[in-house]
Amino acid sequence: MLTFTQQLASIITSLKPNSFTPVSMRNARDVMIDTIGCAVAAHDSDYVKSLNQVWAQPGSSSVWGQNKSLNLYDAAMINGVAAHGEDFDSTYEGCPVHTGVVIVPALLALGQHICATGDHALRSMIVGHEVMCRLGDLAGTSIHKRGFHPTAILGTISSAIASGYLLKLNEKQLSYAIGISGSMTSGIIEYLADGSWTKRMHAGWAAQNGIRAALMAQANFTGPESAIDGQHGIFNGFSSGSDQNYASLIENFGSEWKSDRIALKAYASGTMTHPFIDCAISVANKVAIQSIRSITCEVGEGTVHRLWEPLELKQSPPNSYLAKFSTPFCISLAMHFKDVGLNVFSETNINDPSIINLAKKITYRVNPSDPYPKSYQGKITVTLNDGTNIVEFKPHLKGGSSEPLSEEAIKSKFFNNCAVHSATYGGQAWKILVNLKNQGNIQDIIL
Repeated sequence: MLTFTQQLASIITSLKPNSFTPVSMRNARDVMIDTIGCAVAAHDSDYVKSLNQVWAQPGSSSVWGQNKSLNLYDAAMINGVAAHGEDFDSTYEGCPVHTGVVIVPALLALGQHICATGDHALRSMIVGHEVMCRLGDLAGTSIHKRGFHPTAILGTISSAIASGYLLKLNEKQLSYAIGISGSMTSGIIEYLADGSWTKRMHAGWAAQNGIRAALMAQANFTGPESAIDGQHGIFNGFSSGSDQNYASLIENFGSEWKSDRIALKAYASGTMTHPFIDCAISVANKVAIQSIRSITCEVGEGTVHRLWEPLELKQSPPNSYLAKFSTPFCISLAMHFKDVGLNVFSETNINDPSIINLAKKITYRVNPSDPYPKSYQGKITVTLNDGTNIVEFKPHLKGGSSEPLSEEAIKSKFFNNCAVHSATYGGQAWKILVNLKNQGNIQDIIL
């Protein structure tokens, strides 16, 4: 009997061009555009400058917003880190995996290296997003609970599969690629202790490792063909073990695209903070901050260890990056600025006594009925100084399937992100990216 790793490889290598719907092609294009915009916004950041000192081998793959090309591994690494760096990138409703910042850097870097067509690159992106979403559904909260980052672990496998599809590997080779990638997975979430940069690294690391795994498999380097579901496989090592519904990885693959539910973020912070940000903005439009005595949030148990605890640290984070993964601080920012975009995470705001003071009034209680991670919702109760309670509830994620960003909003976000680079970059890049499907050779694209 074939392992689920082998079955997945068989299904993917059997996909036909007409398996990919116009909706999925459009969604993959939008995720690509959003990912590149996020990377350009971070192109001059201190962490990207740091990487530029290390990953600098010349080649044919573009480094977005830097007017240079590096070898495919270095380009995938830098682009992935830059795109994920401010946590403004796309995520998945079902498990907080960031597919775009892994799959897009991998496939554009590899695609330019092998002179792929834009059409095939987009279809390969859909495959990578789909695998990562299905793996995320299967994992739920278990990878986080083990202390690992799902984007790093599941991203490496998905990057290998997407890269393998782009390379047109056969069934056996794609099984090998999955097996090889299983030995390349890594990424702990200890950055939560101090806001250090390693979470940013995970997307680029997964992207370039997936390329390596696929190219090794193309050369017939073997890997275990039970890497996903085997006794010593990915889910036994990083998730909750072998008692999994592995059939969900292959069920209706090619006819049902779960990746159509990928959400484009409206706010530059951890995904689970977003419904609470919306609630906070609603309250801020009704009452003065000075009139608030306390705020209590109802949360999903699976979010507590990353977004709420230790509470004192979350109420007064030591740096702007850790603030992105603090629900009380994000709520306070939202109430002060009625938005939580890139610019609000400044060192000035992190140290602002009024913002910290409000954050310290915000606590939580676990709601056993909260649907996380299947969907994201937020509920807050604001108690005013006079004893009045105001309750706000957001049942879904802004930017997700229940409230998707409009094309105009996607374009506006992209142009705003690119404005960090220059006044003209966004318009030039937009014209190229919206027509990627018709590009005969993506090596010609310089971003």
